[in-house]
Amino acid sequence: MPSNIQSPLDKQVSDIVQPSQRRRKSRLWLWIVLLVLVLLGASGLLTWNYTAKPMIAEENYYIAIREQNYAKAYSCLSSTLRARMTQEAFIQQAQQQDATYGKMTSYTESYPFGDPAPITVTVKRAHGITYTVHIVMQQEASRWKVASFDRI
Repeated sequence: MPSNIQSPLDKQVSDIVQPSQRRRKSRLWLWIVLLVLVLLGASGLLTWNYTAKPMIAEENYYIAIREQNYAKAYSCLSSTLRARMTQEAFIQQAQQQDATYGKMTSYTESYPFGDPAPITVTVKRAHGITYTVHIVMQQEASRWKVASFDRI
């Protein structure tokens, strides 16, 4: 066999004997892409936790108010707020709003961020009244609750 022709066996031996001579391709770009994806995922989770979840809890509160299910709306309040206001007092205040301004017909809200999460809600009532409500949502034992409001 001529000396300038290399058999497959010689190639394998050559690869084993001289591994340092082979050049490894850099995978730095792969690590950078993975890091960017992880950071984007983490920021997405933070955004979900501090924006979407308070909005969902606030929506549950206002759906209960619109349906005049004031006991359910009361259950959306934080334990601190419930300690300051009984369910009966909350229901009485909500019913007084209905008697004065009519049943709530619709609402729109701003988008909060953070904990606590301040939300501004525009409420429309059946008697043509529209007013602004300032609510603060706060995480309580991994659930979002209404921590304060200036009116129902």
